Formats: sequence, C-alpha cells, structure tokens
Amino acid sequence: MTMRSLVDPDRYVGTVTVVSASIAQANLPQATARPERRSLARGAVGDFVFIDCESVKLLGRIIEVKLPDNERLSVEPAMGSPPEPHPVGRIQLLASVDQKNQKLVRGLRAHPRIGDAVYLAQPELFGDLAANSLSGSDQLSIDLGLLSAGGGIHLKLPPEKLFGRHCGVFGATGGGKSWTIAAILDQIKANGGKCILFDPTGEFANLPSVTKHYAFNEEEGAERVHFPYTQTTEEDLFALFRPSGQSQGPKLREAMRSLKLLRACQGIEPEGVVFTARKTVEKANQPRAPFYNALDSHRDAINSPLCDFRITSLPEQVTAECVWSTGNNTDNWGGPDNSVAHCETLVARIKTLITTHQLSCLFGTAGQSLVQVLTDFFANDADDIIRISFRSVHFEHNTREILLNVIGRYLLGEARKGSFRARPVIVALDEAHQSLGRTVGDEYASVRLESFGIIAKEGRKYGLTSIMATQRPRDIPHDVLSQLRTLIVHRLTNDEDRLAVERSCGDLDKNAAMFIPTLAPGEAIIVGPDLPAPMPIQIHEPLIPPDSKGPDY
Repeated sequence: MTMRSLVDPDRYVGTVTVVSASIAQANLPQATARPERRSLARGAVGDFVFIDCESVKLLGRIIEVKLPDNERLSVEPAMGSPPEPHPVGRIQLLASVDQKNQKLVRGLRAHPRIGDAVYLAQPELFGDLAANSLSGSDQLSIDLGLLSAGGGIHLKLPPEKLFGRHCGVFGATGGGKSWTIAAILDQIKANGGKCILFDPTGEFANLPSVTKHYAFNEEEGAERVHFPYTQTTEEDLFALFRPSGQSQGPKLREAMRSLKLLRACQGIEPEGVVFTARKTVEKANQPRAPFYNALDSHRDAINSPLCDFRITSLPEQVTAECVWSTGNNTDNWGGPDNSVAHCETLVARIKTLITTHQLSCLFGTAGQSLVQVLTDFFANDADDIIRISFRSVHFEHNTREILLNVIGRYLLGEARKGSFRARPVIVALDEAHQSLGRTVGDEYASVRLESFGIIAKEGRKYGLTSIMATQRPRDIPHDVLSQLRTLIVHRLTNDEDRLAVERSCGDLDKNAAMFIPTLAPGEAIIVGPDLPAPMPIQIHEPLIPPDSKGPDY
C-alpha cells in the first residue's frame, strides 16, 4: 500500500525555532483567531502535528500557544487595520514515524532542527499510523475505543499488551472509570478470556458479559457463597479477634496449635493426650511430654499458617490453655491459673465474632464454598467471567479488607501451583485503594493488605494478571503502581493523584499530564511501554453501562 504524504502544504502551521530534548518551539503564524475567520486558524492546543526533518518525520502535540509579551495588545480591538500578531507554540515530541512500515515507533530517530516545517496531522493518517503500531490485522485484539484525533480509527491492543503487565484504570468520580471496566469486560468475553471481577458496590450486577454472579449475602440475581475460614491465616484471625499482646496473644496462639493437633489426629487421641467430648485438648494436670511428641509427629499440619481447625472450639480451648506451666508433678501442667480472668474478654469476643452475621462470610456455612466455586471456574472453559459482589460485606471489624486480602492470597497460591499457565486469568479489582498498602488490626495483632500487591509484582509470570481501578491513585503504594504498565487515565482533578501517576509511569510526563484534568466523561489517555506515545481515546460504550448513579435526590 502506498504511504500517503505526511507533508501537506495545505496543512502547514509553522516553523521550528527552538529545540530541546523533548520539546520544540515553533512559530505558529496562522494560530490567531480572526473575526469571521476563526475556522481558518491552525495550531491549537491539543493538535497533533508532524515535523518534517527531511528523511525522518516526527509526531508531536501542541501543548501551549502564546503571543510574545510585547505583542499581547495586538489582538485587542482597535480602530484601523490591526497589527499582525506572531504566535509561538510549544510542541511535545512524542514519537517517530516508520514510513516503510506505516506505523509510529517509540523514541526520536532524530531531533528537529531550526527551520524544520510543522504540519497538522491528518486525522485519518494519524489514526492509521497509531493503529498499525499497536496490533496486526490478523491478531487477537481488545477494541478499547476511538482515537480522539484519529478520524474514527479504532484503538486496538493485543491482550498481552493490555493485560500482560497488568492494567490500571484511574479516574475521578464521573470520569468514566466504571464505564471503561464494563467495556473491557465486554471485550474479554468477546475474545474468550477468563476474568474474576470483584465488585465492591454492586454497580456491575447487570452486565451481560458476566456469566455468573456470587455474593456473601442474599442479593438478587446472585448465588450466595462463603469463604471458608480454614483458608485464613493465624494473623488474619489475630487481626479480627484483637488479643492483647502480653496475656491473651500467647494463649490464643497455643489454643490454635492445640486445635490443629486435634484436627490432624482426626479425633484419635495420641498416647498420653486427652481429647474432650467438646472437641478440645485437655491441659490441666496432664503430662506435657506426650503432647509435645504429638506436635512433633504432626509438625507439617501444626506449622501450616492456615487455620485448619474447628473454630467453634476455640473459645473453650483458650480457657483450657490457662493453666500453670507446672503442677505438683513437674512433668505435668498445673491447674487453672490467674490468666483465666485475663482471657475472659478474649473468649467473649471470639464467641461473639464467630456467630455475628457481619462475619458470616467467613465463619458461616450458608451457600457454596467460594473455594469450590473458583476451582470449578478454573476448570470450566465455558465460564468466562464471574462477578463476586462485596456490596453486603461489612466494614466493621475490617471484614471487607481482610476477606478480600484472603481471597487474593488464595488466588496467588493457585497461581504459584501453575494453575493458570495454560489458561491465564485476569483479576479485575474496583476501588483498589481500599485493599492495597494498608495495615489493619492494632499494635499487638495486625495484617498487611498485600495480596493483590504481590499479584501485581509477580503474578504475571504465573498467568495471573490484574486490572486495578481506583479514583485515588495516590493511595496505591508506589511499588504496586509502578507494576501497572498499561494505564487508562480518565479525568483526575487532584494534583496528588496526577503526580502519583506521573511518577509511576515514565511515558506520561508533566506535559502529557496537563491534558488529564480537561478530559471529557468517557475520554481517557492510554499510556504504556507498548504504545508509541500517550494516546487520547474515547472509550466505547459498553453493551449495558454499569449502574454508577447514586440516590435520586
């Protein structure tokens, strides 16, 4: 196919006068809006331009247009013939044009020189060059939207370029973040991908792209599930039960160890160890050596961080641990000691929490086990996208944060086993700032919310990638944010949010970021290592938009 010329005399806008490493300055003699000739002006902020460096052509974008200080009054109304102004503009240098292969390439093959001509980019030509640089016609691709300055050209990215190094979707309220997630899910389904959507608000409940819906309480159109507490760690339960550090913490740890032994022995008493009818281990006045021998025999189960024991026995087992270290017989434990009184509040708290409806998502048994649901999902190719709703999960006791962190840890464990190498899985996490980079609990017992952060850091090599969406990128840890290599950035009005995005992504510098606060709803700038330059796009309308509206006042 013959390459159309990038140099069109009818689209000439000016000449380069100043050149720096990433910015060029040019005269823009036709940029002035004259009365009745405004539509003829050329060279506005946001216009894409080609710079003719003879054998090399560069793509740039006008980021500033101004008059020299001594000509500011030349555009004011006055009697007689007005003086001719001489506008100048700053152009961000974005990419080079590979004219042989008709596409844009990253970097500058040459810098402009003083006197090089600048031409407005033809929308269709710019769109074709951008599209050719992203995916081939025979490649599987994700159609995100239309290039804002590309003459109706679709911006398509191969899945490995969009998801392979994780994807971030950022935008203030009303900017189109949820719209983009829904549009991406439509494309994942159309291309036969597998995705797990974590929906914190329930706004994605009506998406046609979702095959099955699950919730931790009764929700219309969703199947109820629970996540078994046996997949939590001791640190998770410590953060929920909040034992004091000096007296309650050690007793709770010992109680968990005793109940793990009881489960590992399957109820069959080792010689010298007494199991009670209430499914606890008797300690008072019992010999210590047989107990420790039994622990050693089942060391793998005892040392596992998972809480594989009968949770309803935990309050009584804590009380059973409150004994003197020695009795009249130095080889035995003694009778109940003073710590019984110290642990009364812990015992009461455990009894309350394991029966409260606010924690039924962990300690209840209503509905299917989410572990089994996920296992079936991984094995069934017909299930492409499932949604897990957190709308009914409470914030009290840090339930929502801990539950999401536990599920993320489970997914990471499955990924490390190699479960996703043959069929990669995408995890879409909305409101990601709620579950990243925080520590919940107190000074004696806390858990770091880091599961999805670790997925961002190492999940790619296991076939587990993520889409992290948030309206507050400043609250995402920098080491996690820097792992999101493809960013879809909607309007951000907070300076700290824009600065966080700039620092994490070398492809979005301060000049490109200046356009972010002015983006229209549904419009975004997409940047990444596989794109030749930051690309403004209008995201496709999803098949059914998410229900993001609040109450009707």
